[in-house]
Amino acid sequence: MSTPPTSQPEHLSPVATGAPRVVVQVLGGLGNQLFQAAAGHALARRLAANLEFDLSRYRDKGLRAFALAPFGLEARVVAGQSGLVARARRAFGRMTGLIDPLRPPGFRGRIYRETGFRFDPAFTSLDGDVLLSGYFQSPRYFAGYEAEIADRFALDKIASPTAKGLASRLAGEDSVAIHLRRGDYAQDPRAMAVHGVLDAAYYDRAVAHIHAQVPHARLFVFSDDPAAAREAATRWPGAEALAGTSAGDDLYLMSAARHHVVANSSFSWWSAWLDRRPGGLRIAPEAWFTPEALRTRPIDDLIPQDWVRL
Repeated sequence: MSTPPTSQPEHLSPVATGAPRVVVQVLGGLGNQLFQAAAGHALARRLAANLEFDLSRYRDKGLRAFALAPFGLEARVVAGQSGLVARARRAFGRMTGLIDPLRPPGFRGRIYRETGFRFDPAFTSLDGDVLLSGYFQSPRYFAGYEAEIADRFALDKIASPTAKGLASRLAGEDSVAIHLRRGDYAQDPRAMAVHGVLDAAYYDRAVAHIHAQVPHARLFVFSDDPAAAREAATRWPGAEALAGTSAGDDLYLMSAARHHVVANSSFSWWSAWLDRRPGGLRIAPEAWFTPEALRTRPIDDLIPQDWVRL
């Protein structure tokens, strides 16, 4: 598991004097961060604003680390407060209501909290200094800026030489990346209650759908659990488990495939979306969340219209 950053990252972009500020409170793993950065980029472009990434939430959660630095995004990265003073300030704010725990010191703009899993049209009316708090898991948050997002999130920026060498195996019109998400989905009861782990039946349906249209499909299975990937690969003749040396490598390699079977994971969502070639099959699960969680988290704004939902 990644550890939180201990100092401010070095990448700082130029700041336009007098321009508005769009501050994104970054949290979660790489897939979540890409959604948050995409929403922040789109809003900053619309407002001609300076974009900033606030990393203070990592000190609250202590689970993940900032992973966007290799992309070289045009954003100022701020480590945020830490230590006893920060904890005391947040505790005082929660007890008294006089300080919003999310508000960075000195920030006087609006704090926009994501209100639900669906796209919020009010996002397009934001102006002035804005702090974004949430996951923003919908391409509608960066509609109109897709080409810029794809360029800025080019995955060769985070791929190792080893992964770039392996990518040649995924060339051609018949390669398929299949992603299995395990990790906290399988080990953390809270994550399992919301996300759940996709069953083998979903992957069998997806592979059957692929084979109906790509009879000679070559199946490559990826997972954050290598043993699960190897086991799944035995389900389909000729399938094989494949992995790079990091999560970034896996994202790059999955995106290099011609067709995609994604897990209920923002990580594999981005691997399919960042493959901008037309014509490939992209299959996503209807069961993105558990049945209970789906009641309050509809995925209509998450899954692009040209993807297949099974």
